[in-house]
Amino acid sequence: MIDDTDRKLLNALQENCRLTSDQLGEICGLSPTAALKRVKRLRADGIITKEAAVIAPKRVGLTVLAIVMVTLERESKHAVDSFKNDIRKAGQIVHGYYVTGDADFVLTIATHSMDEYEEFTREFFYDRHRIKNFKTLVVLDPVKTDGVISV
Repeated sequence: MIDDTDRKLLNALQENCRLTSDQLGEICGLSPTAALKRVKRLRADGIITKEAAVIAPKRVGLTVLAIVMVTLERESKHAVDSFKNDIRKAGQIVHGYYVTGDADFVLTIATHSMDEYEEFTREFFYDRHRIKNFKTLVVLDPVKTDGVISV
């Protein structure tokens, strides 16, 4: 379980994961050592799973962002596990979710061009997996992409 102090730490770290222990202590009303111990516990408990830089896709040439709903031909344990593993390995896939509803998976894919997107879908969906269908939604404006959750 997390308490209000943990919530303050988590919210602060989501905004800036490079805060010093002094800054974290000040934010949550603890000594720097106590704040750092809590952060270490949050990592050890799997609450903080990763700390990473958020990159602006367009600034690195990734101009096509697509949300893709994928339905597998057959939903067997092997097919699902294989697809999940390949999602984890594919550099173009930014997010991948195994979902309920009309699709089996929802993916966020970033590429440099529509030609690259088409090439990726041909290789990933048609050559590697038995896909019943997939539907692509091209993102016009990424409104909120910071991944910050309210705790």
